[in-house]
Amino acid sequence: MILLSRNAQQIFWLGRYLTRIQYLCSQFPFKYNDDALQYAHAFCLPAFDAASLNELILNPEQPASFHQQFQYAKDNIQDLRGVLSAHAYAELNQYIKNAKENPAYICDVVGDCHEVLEAEASDIFLFFKLGQHLEQLDRQLRLKQDIQGTVYYIEVVVGLLTQAGWDSLPEIWMKLKQQPDSMHFYQFSDHIQQLFEADA
Repeated sequence: MILLSRNAQQIFWLGRYLTRIQYLCSQFPFKYNDDALQYAHAFCLPAFDAASLNELILNPEQPASFHQQFQYAKDNIQDLRGVLSAHAYAELNQYIKNAKENPAYICDVVGDCHEVLEAEASDIFLFFKLGQHLEQLDRQLRLKQDIQGTVYYIEVVVGLLTQAGWDSLPEIWMKLKQQPDSMHFYQFSDHIQQLFEADA
């Protein structure tokens, strides 16, 4: 691959962080205790009702807060300064800055970043999509949501990555596809991290 493994990994995690933020934004503020408890338990968060989960999400000291998730995304963008075009780098930074300053904009930021990265080189967008879809699958498995659409899109990405040289990916993906549970998800996720490190 032309894209350095370290940079591919950063783009991958940018996709994961932004997708995580987008879903959390769609649920926030949590209104019902049962929904809040399901989310908190699924992600091992120290909250016991809707009010305490909402408070945690707004607390900048908490790793699962909007503030921290945006900081992770911002750090990834900073590290990609030499990889992204100057235009894309400036736009992504501005989108993240706007969202941090104006919470009402949070729900739109992922779509905007998606459009910027789609206009970049195909391998950049490919790893961004891998991060997005893997984050979606993680959340869907945790919350027992429908995974059919996400599985289809991951299948497409796996095919493209296999063509690009990740020959060992289809076998481990097939295990997850046939038995979609947390154990097989973590095996697949860990395998992707190993591939990043092997290509470094």
